[in-house]
Amino acid sequence: MNILELSREGLSKWFEGLGEKPFRTNQIIRWIWEKSVLDPEKMTDLPENLRKIMKENFSKGPYVEKTAVSRDRSVKLLVRLEDGNAIESVLMRTAGHVTICVSTQVGCPLSCTFCQSGSTGLERNLEASEIIYQVALARPKPRNIVFMGVGEPMLNWVNFKESVLRLQDEAGMSQRHMTVSTVGIPGMITRLAQELPRVNLAISLHAPTQRLRERIMPKAAKVMQIRKLIEEIKLYQGMTGNRVTFEYVMLDGVNDGLDNADALTDITDGMASLINLIPYNPTDCASYRPSNPVKIRFFLERLRSQGRDATVRKSLGLGVDSACGQLRARRSDDE
Repeated sequence: MNILELSREGLSKWFEGLGEKPFRTNQIIRWIWEKSVLDPEKMTDLPENLRKIMKENFSKGPYVEKTAVSRDRSVKLLVRLEDGNAIESVLMRTAGHVTICVSTQVGCPLSCTFCQSGSTGLERNLEASEIIYQVALARPKPRNIVFMGVGEPMLNWVNFKESVLRLQDEAGMSQRHMTVSTVGIPGMITRLAQELPRVNLAISLHAPTQRLRERIMPKAAKVMQIRKLIEEIKLYQGMTGNRVTFEYVMLDGVNDGLDNADALTDITDGMASLINLIPYNPTDCASYRPSNPVKIRFFLERLRSQGRDATVRKSLGLGVDSACGQLRARRSDDE
């Protein structure tokens, strides 16, 4: 058992079993989230005998095995898990704030054709503590969290939700500074509205029609038809009043025509939304090419001319393969 497997309540019960005072729980949480210390031996205001007991009872936990820094100062973290598998997360600096992109699964079952993250399939879900560890290991401490790394968060709902609630309670992070990205899993966007209404929602759309989505995201398109997806998003907006972000990767000659822009305008009609155009980041698993910047500009202008709020995302982390669609999970037998 590692130290983050225990929630605030779990820590309190553990210390109670040792006959320790209740304030020990807050003491540990401050060490983890205010001082970025996860090793009990370095928690110097704890009694020596208590540090020894904790060292004997808690494993080392996940750790950062390797980092890579891109020209824009984004940092990719290779986090080694206790079972030998590894995941990747990314620290990004934008607008004076630090944002971390975290993974929720080892691998991904959806295997979108343009994305490296699902190229090896799904190994397993991450535990809530493994999601939280990615944030706890980050230096400096991030202000924002995007659940947009490897995996589909809605297929790991229980652990995703626990990580959100614990990060709010223990790390003091606001749900308003958290965003979850999903391709669309039936019923789960409604569940988000019911159980975590303050968490922001981003939709990995990438195609404005069912036929095109079946071509580039065949598994996601089969799981939930685009018509049903839009219906559930509108229900979500009615329940929360939140604006939704649509993520749209720009693939040359595939989904970047003005007819696609018009179709995208049609399906987002009447919705409070931001359309985020993402220049494609090449991967070893696909032969797609990035759309020409001029084509992207025409696509953007077409959306805006029809009243859509749209922007082009700046790709961060390109130099170290940590940009959108480039993260991947590594199994324990990988090099």
